[in-house]
Amino acid sequence: MGKVLTSFIYVLLVLVLIISGILVLPAYQKYKRTLQDVASLRADLDRKKAEYLTLQQEVHDLQHNASAVEKVAREQYHLCRDGEVIYIYSE
Repeated sequence: MGKVLTSFIYVLLVLVLIISGILVLPAYQKYKRTLQDVASLRADLDRKKAEYLTLQQEVHDLQHNASAVEKVAREQYHLCRDGEVIYIYSE
């Protein structure tokens, strides 16, 4: 009788482990996907912060530095000072 009871307990223990594995596996997979999403969002946030700091510096330069304004006027709007000639080359 003791051998049958021990076998039954082992079978019951195996069934409990299998069922718990079936229940835990989807949650674990969702957890791993969430970790990947968080890592991706953090990397995106770091890129956005760097872009923000660059743009903030550009705004500051444009507000306080005349040469920065002149650079934008020349490069983006092809403006020049009196007496200068602009040559635009297309490739």
